[in-house]
Amino acid sequence: MFKNLNEGCLEQIDDKCLICQEGWIQDEYLENCHPICGDGIIQGQEQCDNLQSNQSCYQCKFSCIQYCQICQNGICLQCIDGFVINTNFHCDPICGDGNLTPYSVEQCELAVNGVWDSCQDCLFISIPNCKSSYFSICLECEVGFQMLENECSPYCGDKFILQQYEDCDDGNFQPYDGCYQCKFQCIEDCNVCDRGQCILKCGDGYEFVNNKCLSVCGDQIVTKEEDCDDGNTIQFDGCYQCIYSCPENCYDCYQGTCLECNEQYQLLISNQCKELFNCGDGLIQGQEECDSGNYAANGCKNCLIEQNWVCITVTKYQPSQCTFVKAPSLIINYLNMTQNKQYISIKFNQQVKIFTNQPLSETLKFELSDIHKKYWESNLYIIQDVGSYLSFGEYVFQIEVLQLLKFRPILKIVVNQKVSNIDDAILDDFKKQITLQYPNYLDETQKEYSYNLKRLNKYLIYILFAITIISLLFGSGDLFVEIMAILQFQQYLRYINLQFPENLDIYFSINDLITIQPLLDLMQFQQIFQFIDMQQDQEYSDGKFNVYKQNSSLIINLSCQILQCFVFLLLIILNKWIKRALYISIFLPRFISYMSQLSLHISPKLFLKLVNHFIKFASIYLNWKNLYLSKDCKKPYLQMDGI
Repeated sequence: MFKNLNEGCLEQIDDKCLICQEGWIQDEYLENCHPICGDGIIQGQEQCDNLQSNQSCYQCKFSCIQYCQICQNGICLQCIDGFVINTNFHCDPICGDGNLTPYSVEQCELAVNGVWDSCQDCLFISIPNCKSSYFSICLECEVGFQMLENECSPYCGDKFILQQYEDCDDGNFQPYDGCYQCKFQCIEDCNVCDRGQCILKCGDGYEFVNNKCLSVCGDQIVTKEEDCDDGNTIQFDGCYQCIYSCPENCYDCYQGTCLECNEQYQLLISNQCKELFNCGDGLIQGQEECDSGNYAANGCKNCLIEQNWVCITVTKYQPSQCTFVKAPSLIINYLNMTQNKQYISIKFNQQVKIFTNQPLSETLKFELSDIHKKYWESNLYIIQDVGSYLSFGEYVFQIEVLQLLKFRPILKIVVNQKVSNIDDAILDDFKKQITLQYPNYLDETQKEYSYNLKRLNKYLIYILFAITIISLLFGSGDLFVEIMAILQFQQYLRYINLQFPENLDIYFSINDLITIQPLLDLMQFQQIFQFIDMQQDQEYSDGKFNVYKQNSSLIINLSCQILQCFVFLLLIILNKWIKRALYISIFLPRFISYMSQLSLHISPKLFLKLVNHFIKFASIYLNWKNLYLSKDCKKPYLQMDGI
């Protein structure tokens, strides 16, 4: 008769189980079977089996979860104080009670002062656009954002466009290039802009009003809608409200210039109509400048002083006495253009003076036709100013146009003071104009590229200098000559009389390294010419020689050749002195004595080799075909060698 099998046993002998059922495991020591805890099947004495151990089921036995006070079959019925049961029958800490429970679902709690600090529903508020965070601290932001005060802000300049924050991102902070600070931006003064593209831009002299470009009267820019624009609102000055106007009391005029005045009026040089008095009676009255009795060719015509004449009236009842005096003139000359800066010479053809305490330089007015003031910069260099005493006024005006133009700009110069010479003859041309060259404008980015190329050229010149030195050391003189010829040819290119763009002028400025001038300046070689009074009056040639201040004096330009002659002469004298010293010192007894003392400190064989090499060198240097030493001369050397 067989006994019943033990629980979970498939085969057994007596009370010992040999094979366990599926889901059971054999205990080798007790030789029985017990269920496998964690396989999800409740068998034998197991109360629960959830595949994985948790707080309600531990080692297949029901247990109360953490913070549970009363539970039944692993289900919590009541939590301890400060906790509540959630829908999953777990105990969660009460949010808002001011107590932070560690290792729970709570991450934060109400602060002591009653203020929530980045905390909502006892959980830290997630930082927007943060990729990785530790509690309330962001460790890494998402792509396109940067960390600023523990917040992820859009990073402008990384060429990554964030649709909800940025319109564009071109990776730079250059204004007016279509995108600035990650916002669409059109070119400067654009009136209608669409996503960085300028749809409508009013030209110079216009302003955008009511969705259209209207001409601006008074900006001194003449547009096609205007007849003229003198920048003021003065009537009868030839231009009023940007329409040609006749001077007052003018009968016939053309484009603001009076051709004929009304009756009883006479036309003045200043384009004004002056009322006629009893001209010709020899008495100055009203607005008459002179009255010589209407004599012909005496400098007073129609009671007005003619050009290059000076009239005086001794007494009120005597006719004017006029004398011919050449009036001063304003001379304007274009000097040169250097790196987009143009220079204009301003001077008078004779000594002049003014009649106010304000220097003439402060009243000179400069204008560029059809170009706004913000697009050009200028400086006035005073060589000799004009005051209340007679002097030759001379100035140099520097102007730089800050944009490229398709036309040559016209510079207008106006003298706003009364200027006269020693005879009180008034300046006859107080308005002058001169046509400038096309500007060679470069913006900051283009200038940076030009200077980088200049630095590269500088390094290449240094490398060529190093190659020439190495070639000379190795006896290759041909390479030295070729490199020097190439560098000299490059240095001469800047003297071609053509108007180079500014970037090429910057590139050519490095050529000063190729000249010998820095060495001459270091040696103060020019002091020689000053000592012999040859550089007192330097004269510069025209064109590029004037730009680079090349003196036209032949002797001054031969300074390099003169220096070379001095160097060669010095080398010849030095060579003869060395030969003479070497020739004399070899056969002196004192030299033999020195050699004898030297032989005591080095190897005799080595010493003899040195002596032989020295004698061989001396014979070659002194150009001795056969150097014969007598027995008496050889004896000291043989004794030093121990022979």
